[in-house]
Amino acid sequence: MTLLNQAQVEQLKEITTQLRQVRQEKSICIEEIAARTLIRAGVLQALEEERFEELPEPIFIQGFIRRYGDALGLDGNALSHSLISNVVRQDSKNDHNNSDNKSNTYIPLALTYILLLVAASTGLLYILNPPQITSESLTPEVNGQQSMVSNQ
Repeated sequence: MTLLNQAQVEQLKEITTQLRQVRQEKSICIEEIAARTLIRAGVLQALEEERFEELPEPIFIQGFIRRYGDALGLDGNALSHSLISNVVRQDSKNDHNNSDNKSNTYIPLALTYILLLVAASTGLLYILNPPQITSESLTPEVNGQQSMVSNQ
């Protein structure tokens, strides 16, 4: 699993505690929730027992929370949204920092690619359209041939 920051782990603990309490109050077993949600019972147990290192990527955890909440009659979207907002805020901060560093390296690469395309296009045009022989270069030969013809 991708590591979650401390705030996300705390939020996930609160959500899973709430889900476990509601499930126990309704006397529903894990296997029944697994059948309703199509989530493996082992994953649900790992969620409830806060063994987050055994779980897949955060985006999957959000889906599990939504389906688990819906199966218990709770608002699964609201539960998963509270975790999503934490994940999205953290990811957007990381993406912004990474984009500042990457933008400087992409400009020289783009310029290199543009120059390569121009050079390749010019070479291709030269190969496909070789320089044509002009009428001025043929004129002396034509005149010379005419004088030979007229002499005969």
